[in-house]
Amino acid sequence: MYLAVNPSGSKCWRLKYIFLKKERVYSIGQYPLISLADARQKRDEIKKSLLDGIDPLLTRQNNRLRGIKATETSFEAIARRWHEVRRGTEVHKIRCLRRLEIHVFPKLGSRPIQDITTMDIANCLEAVESLGVIDTAHRVKQLFQQVFRYAVRRGVIVHNPAADLRDILSFPKKKNYASIHPSELPELIHAINNYRCNGFTIHAVKLLALTFVRTGELLAARWDEIDWARSEWHIPAERMKMKRPHVVPLARQSLALLEEIKAKTGKLPFIFYAGSNKTKYMSNGCILSALKRMGYNGRMTGHGFRSLASTILNEQRKYHPDVIEKQLAHSDRNEIRAAYNRADYLMERKAMMQEWADFLDNVTNNGNNVLVGHFGITQTPVTPPEERQSL
Repeated sequence: MYLAVNPSGSKCWRLKYIFLKKERVYSIGQYPLISLADARQKRDEIKKSLLDGIDPLLTRQNNRLRGIKATETSFEAIARRWHEVRRGTEVHKIRCLRRLEIHVFPKLGSRPIQDITTMDIANCLEAVESLGVIDTAHRVKQLFQQVFRYAVRRGVIVHNPAADLRDILSFPKKKNYASIHPSELPELIHAINNYRCNGFTIHAVKLLALTFVRTGELLAARWDEIDWARSEWHIPAERMKMKRPHVVPLARQSLALLEEIKAKTGKLPFIFYAGSNKTKYMSNGCILSALKRMGYNGRMTGHGFRSLASTILNEQRKYHPDVIEKQLAHSDRNEIRAAYNRADYLMERKAMMQEWADFLDNVTNNGNNVLVGHFGITQTPVTPPEERQSL
């Protein structure tokens, strides 16, 4: 053993030894970080390894490689690799990665993915649930399952510890969105028509009432989704709750409203923009604030227009419930039926949406809590395609 002095002045303990008739040099460590006593102790350990037929230099290299491999196959490394190749919108991918960074990586990120057990995952999920964010806990559970499925397909692990996570988490209570009674619609329409504000909030509220799409679908709407020739709004699958593309027929009133907005934001990607930022679309809070100022705080939400339209249209009994459900973009639990009906009802829905817009223009209250609408087209109730074929 000797102390090597480098040209820079740094000093290093080294041990020269013979293994399999070849001379080797083992670097013990820097002086004075490694004292003489520590260097001698390490020298004795190396000599003992040589007596056992073990090359200490090869052992160090193997340990270093194992450390590198463990880092490459850590849960965080695999999760980030999965995140790079997964499909979805950029916004959704950012949200998924953020959930992992907040709730998973601090606890399990550095662990080799093959060492993580179902109990480890359960403990992590229960910790998220204890924060009171049950919906987030369920989303994190889905992320666990997707990452481990990816690891199995790539041959990193053989067993998927996240394959069966049933009954680990409680379920959030179903959220009921506030919505007024149909008899209050005339007062609401009057309040909307008389509301004054800067920006496009009231335009968004009116378009929600006319189209009764989900609030998020409306606020993130883009101009390139509007088909002016066909009077249709084509919402892509990635922006729909059920991940299926949806066509919204646009009544004359909806097109006129869009023409009014287009004069101001037509050259920008999104239809509705936040007042202070032309790179982001309007937030849901703008809709709620407007309804609050109209006097509907806690009584009406953007989503409430869907409930209102569904109730009134079904009570009118003019259109088959399947037509109304299709316009609401509700999923069909029967997959075969859903595939069969994918392109159905468009003509019926075009007529219905125009009559709905005319109804909102002319809605009155006859004093008996019964809504009266002056519908523009007389039409018999729609017979569903399944019944048509049997006639």
